[in-house]
Amino acid sequence: MKTLRNFLNESILDSVKDKLSPDLWATDSKLKPSAKSFIVSRLKSWLKTVSSKEIQHLFLLGSMSGYQYSPDADVDVNFVIDISDDRLKELSKILPNGHNLPGTQHTVNYYISNKVKEEWKKSGPIYDILKERWISKPSKKDAINPYTNYRAVSEVSRFFINAVESSISEFNADVANYQAYISFLEDAQESEKDEIQDKINQKLYEIVADIDAVDIAYHMVYALRKEAFETNKPIDIKTEIKIKDANTSINNLIYKYLEKLGYFDKIHDILDSREKWEKRFNK
Repeated sequence: MKTLRNFLNESILDSVKDKLSPDLWATDSKLKPSAKSFIVSRLKSWLKTVSSKEIQHLFLLGSMSGYQYSPDADVDVNFVIDISDDRLKELSKILPNGHNLPGTQHTVNYYISNKVKEEWKKSGPIYDILKERWISKPSKKDAINPYTNYRAVSEVSRFFINAVESSISEFNADVANYQAYISFLEDAQESEKDEIQDKINQKLYEIVADIDAVDIAYHMVYALRKEAFETNKPIDIKTEIKIKDANTSINNLIYKYLEKLGYFDKIHDILDSREKWEKRFNK
């Protein structure tokens, strides 16, 4: 089982290495041919099943493009194709993610867009996989010692952790209560069924409201992070913290902290269940 430090052992919260990850890079300026082949071929194979569009851009971002990474850090690959916003939303739900780069512990995750986003340029090093060249090179001298930032973010993030935990706990409690009422209904006397059914209906209403609360909690953290990348004006705090750019801002540190604690996985699981609960509520 991973410890808290293991979960946070990535990117801006990880120690600075002497060289780029040998699991991914042949040299400081070129991916391993086997790594490039896996990343490109897997994406193209999937893309053939869902679209006739060609890949316009293919970028490597995140911790594995720099000198701060962990043995199991994700390989983040952003690609651009010419599709509508509606189709973009559909495809973003079925990307071929979750498979490790062969021979490593690094999971390759793809992110789809229909345009090159400005915030990518503010997220740190960027490598153009198709053209095999750096758009923005990594630099060891610009890397951030994680110790001070780690201490600060673990304290400042408590507000957001409390909000997220509260909304998730409320959802789980209401689902448990709903399931209990369903079991009570099956064995109830006729005189009790109307009352229990009212409780079930009320609980369905609360579950749908809980999902909205979870969604809002997620958007709070996401909007905070987005603000730093789009305005390049991260929050000014008094706690000692070294900020070099939007990527190292407290805004982004909070997001990365909650992400590595696994909160976003829980949030997305709940949000993905929205349609199921809404259908039950609307019956």
